[in-house]
Amino acid sequence: MLHPEVKSSGFKKILNYVPGGKPVVSIYLMVDGSRTSKKNYQTKLNSMIVSAREKLEADTNVDRSDKKEIYEIFEKIKSFVNDKFRAGSTRTLAIFCSGDGLWEEFGLPIIMKSKIIIDPGPYTQNIRNLINNSKKYGVLMVDREKAQIYSIYLGEVNEYLGAFISDVPSKVNFRSQAALREKKILGRLEEKLNHFFKMINDRALDLLKGKKFDYIILSGRKEVIPKFRNFMHSYLESVLIGSIDAEPDSNVSLIAEKAKEVIDKFEADAKNNLINRLFDEFNPNRMGVLGIDATLKSLLIEQIKTLIYDRHFTHSGYICGDCGYITIENKGKCPYCDGTLIFYNDVVDEIVENALNQGCEIVDIEGNDKLIAAGSIGAVLRYKL
Repeated sequence: MLHPEVKSSGFKKILNYVPGGKPVVSIYLMVDGSRTSKKNYQTKLNSMIVSAREKLEADTNVDRSDKKEIYEIFEKIKSFVNDKFRAGSTRTLAIFCSGDGLWEEFGLPIIMKSKIIIDPGPYTQNIRNLINNSKKYGVLMVDREKAQIYSIYLGEVNEYLGAFISDVPSKVNFRSQAALREKKILGRLEEKLNHFFKMINDRALDLLKGKKFDYIILSGRKEVIPKFRNFMHSYLESVLIGSIDAEPDSNVSLIAEKAKEVIDKFEADAKNNLINRLFDEFNPNRMGVLGIDATLKSLLIEQIKTLIYDRHFTHSGYICGDCGYITIENKGKCPYCDGTLIFYNDVVDEIVENALNQGCEIVDIEGNDKLIAAGSIGAVLRYKL
């Protein structure tokens, strides 16, 4: 799941961007606190900008006015990173900026290769693949008088999917009415409530079938949730990942914060289950690999379906300066293009980058002992070895 810093509306703007003639500067900066310090990623940014300026100066196809504008963008980005940006739980910072007013920044939850790309439009290939792997979570807030459902996508409340009002009163004052009449009124109220719950259930089921969400979380008072669950369709039950005890008029941001706790636990459990399957099923049946050497070999032939790694894992290696070939062995020359192999202290972000380029699902996890003991990295394959 993407972090709260990520704004899905901003993503839509970037993904649907129509070039307007001004160059767009796309910067990806790895800021993961377990791998680098603020001083180090600031130094890395400065180094990338210096290199980009040198290339621009030598490029006779870029107008002098465009070059000046790009240099101003570089300074704006440096100022933001140095003075305003706080990494927190962000692992890669992505910034898209142009001279016609475009500015979007995102905190991404996976490590990505630090780089600068200057093109007519934003460089979004890897983000598109990341989005395709992100799940949508429906949050259904239920009470006796009203209900609303919205989606959490890319770490924030994304879209209101529906609102419902019931004619069932929250309280009934019987006063001096006879006991029999009270019973009849209660029976009618219960019948109306059942009808209301069934209507909500039917609407939520339609939204699930329409792929508006992949999983659902219930939100409401403890005494209401069990009653509503009696009406839930089996399809909805199968994608229910938890419930939240909340007041009917609780702030949406508070509900989203509580939902995030449920989502984080659900996704952590799913990742650990995937790792268990990698050991118990995929690897023994030759549908999975473990360790960096086997993972790299599978990546080279585009055999990986899901890349799995420990988020603190680092490993030195060599990368071809011409074709991008990655190896952990010093082979002198690239075996594919005869290019020069350059030593890197850490090639894990390059591995993730290549996997994203191939459309692989990326699963990072922290502190799984089985995975760490097996080399901290592995993969589920598209087909048998």
